[in-house]
Amino acid sequence: MRYPHSSVFMVLVLLLAGCFRSPAARFYSLIAEPQVEASPPLLSDGVRLEVSSIIFPKYLDDPRMVVRMGTNELRRDEYERWIEAPRINFRDALLKRLSEDLKSANVFSSDNYSQRRGTQLLQVEVLQFDVTEEGKALLQVRWAIGANRDVIATGPLTVSEFSGNAEGSSGGDHVAALSKLLREFSQVVAQAVLLKR
Repeated sequence: MRYPHSSVFMVLVLLLAGCFRSPAARFYSLIAEPQVEASPPLLSDGVRLEVSSIIFPKYLDDPRMVVRMGTNELRRDEYERWIEAPRINFRDALLKRLSEDLKSANVFSSDNYSQRRGTQLLQVEVLQFDVTEEGKALLQVRWAIGANRDVIATGPLTVSEFSGNAEGSSGGDHVAALSKLLREFSQVVAQAVLLKR
């Protein structure tokens, strides 16, 4: 008589264990928006731009994605994560977009190359890069362009703000919205670089 009861007990334990299993973590990267038409080839003799630094706030320096719950409240999502360090992911996506927007193969990071002659420098400080609970994506950056680090250090800084709406509430929707804001920022920087040429 004990055998059937212990079997039923074991089945119930296994069912309950399945119910309380944690969801699988999902990993995201800032992706390029799909191109409607073929991109023009990059020019090897185009604009030279070095991204000298990307500064990220401490609250974003974490693989867990952040959702802004209110003015002073943030929530980290344990199961929605960046595939790599957010600063590196932001830098690499920005380099790719700037290269496309400037149509130049000479857009690179100081992390990989030292300054070359005739290269403009870009310095970026990300102040906010997250999505609110209501699905509003926000990017606020302070940035400067100059002929060298001294010019950037003593010149005026530009503060730019971008916002948009995520089409859903999933991590993928949030990343898609943030990617669009990064694209807008890249276009603004590319325009400023071309004006200084």
